[in-house]
Amino acid sequence: LLPPPPPPSSESAPGLTAVPAARHVARWVAPAMTIGAVAAGSLAIGVWNPSDTGPAVCWSQAVFGVDCPFCGGTRATRALVAGDVGSAFDYNLLVPLAALLAVIGGLWWTLSRAGGVSFAPAVSMARSSAVWIGLLVVLVVFWVARNLPWFAYLNSGG
Repeated sequence: LLPPPPPPSSESAPGLTAVPAARHVARWVAPAMTIGAVAAGSLAIGVWNPSDTGPAVCWSQAVFGVDCPFCGGTRATRALVAGDVGSAFDYNLLVPLAALLAVIGGLWWTLSRAGGVSFAPAVSMARSSAVWIGLLVVLVVFWVARNLPWFAYLNSGG
């Protein structure tokens, strides 16, 4: 192993001063930028009507002829932006629920970063493999259920 380099001295480099390696950035900047990007994307979907471009192309629809868990998601997002919650649930049941969780999570993240409040239990839960496995199970069950004739009301509505 090599020894660490010596600290720069003012004698060897006249006129140069040390610059701190990291600059202080407000703790709320990352959540605010993330929320802003999601809001901008949602508003773009609100302006662009996905139904105007013809039928949606989904690999699951094209190959197997069935709705995937995400089919109708863009139209559901547009309906949410327009304030039509009923249509959003009709296009994809999971999108309004995921949007609600995203809003709660975004507010939680912003408040914890800006206010210095620790939400360590929520962070450790979000990193838990059990949570991710549970989400995967929900997606698979929803995928299967929305393509069964008994649960036809769960399909993407278009």
